[in-house]
Amino acid sequence: MTAGARPGHDEAALAAAQAQARADAASVLPAAAPGAWFVLGEAFHAALRQLRSFPVRTAVAMLSVALGVAGIVSVASLSEGLSRTLVRSFESMGRQVVIVRADPSYESLLLGTANRLSEQDLRTVSRAFPQRPVAPFLRYGAFNNAIALGSRKSTAAVYGTTLDYFALGEIELVAGAWPSREDWRGGGGRQCLAGRTLAAELGGAAAVIGRDLVLPGRSCRVSGVVKGAGSALGFDFERLVIAPIGLVRAMDSDGSRSDLELHAGFAGQDDIDAIGRRLTAELRKHRHTARGEDDFIVVTAQRLRSYLDTTLASVRAGLFLLMAVVFAVAALGIGNVMLSGVNARRREIAIKRAIGASRGGIFLEFLAEAVILTGFGGVLGVVLGAAAAWAITATSSYFGEPTVSGSGCLIGIVTALLVGLLTGVWPAARAARLDPVAGLHHH
Repeated sequence: MTAGARPGHDEAALAAAQAQARADAASVLPAAAPGAWFVLGEAFHAALRQLRSFPVRTAVAMLSVALGVAGIVSVASLSEGLSRTLVRSFESMGRQVVIVRADPSYESLLLGTANRLSEQDLRTVSRAFPQRPVAPFLRYGAFNNAIALGSRKSTAAVYGTTLDYFALGEIELVAGAWPSREDWRGGGGRQCLAGRTLAAELGGAAAVIGRDLVLPGRSCRVSGVVKGAGSALGFDFERLVIAPIGLVRAMDSDGSRSDLELHAGFAGQDDIDAIGRRLTAELRKHRHTARGEDDFIVVTAQRLRSYLDTTLASVRAGLFLLMAVVFAVAALGIGNVMLSGVNARRREIAIKRAIGASRGGIFLEFLAEAVILTGFGGVLGVVLGAAAAWAITATSSYFGEPTVSGSGCLIGIVTALLVGLLTGVWPAARAARLDPVAGLHHH
């Protein structure tokens, strides 16, 4: 037979094959068309077989989707864990604790004119709320002052305060005893409390209680070990020493290395937001600052949560934008792989059409292949993202407690499936429109 006669021969063969397929189907199958679930199931199994036939291509495409989903899950988990830890740390002090901190401008710090909190500010707050405990909380130096117990050495934050501080509920005694009133009366004395992390590094509670800690320029005797508010943002709230305020002031004779905070406690029925507004107004009047020019900040649990939500939302938006770029690159790769698959399988598609496969069946098969590919990639990404978040929080205290964000996992999976749908529609439509006769000629 000549080459010019071949198309006619193929058309005849195709017609004969279709007629035979219809006859066979009429003899063994019921007259009713297969249901939608049957068609979807067949498309699903055909897609799985095809993906298994090209393991390298499948693995590369899945990995590109998995990286995007892993980024979403890890970012959402880390930011959620950080927010939850910080808010719980603040609330563990007592839901109705209000903290006033200095908030000088960058220029005033450079010029040495920063107006820090003082004893006058403490008296202002105490006069505004005479029935509530108000305590100074004077931090010496940075958060990593050298601490020694015999031959053991560590670092910790050193704070000075008064007996009123213990009424706020910010710390909990876990071993030993509170400092005696006689020792701390008037802000003097030598008894102090060690945070649980610091005590553990110096040999444990039994090793530190009743012994002297060497501080920068001074020493104090540990009466008890306390539990604080955990750790976040790289700071361990249980790595600290709490000493009489007079002792800490003596460590810093000119006050250049100290920073004063004011802590006030309120009852559960108090309107903490109204208290915060009143406290702000009283301090503005005392410090002669106008609205918008405050050189201090009033912190409550509600304000902290709102601030964290706003700040972390901006961070998440930026990182999710980066993940969108990753997904766009993955989508281009998957789309290219699917189109290449359609071209490579033109003869296979033609044969399926010849033996009775519908355009819809072919379309579903290729669409299912793209969705399965990205769906498995999404599941893999969730596992990788959750593992990354847990590994980061396990090796660093910066992001607080280990957390896997349920919303992050859901967003990642849905995004992966959407990528599969969007990138699979065009290749699937192209496969469904393929001419069987032309496909049979493809080599």
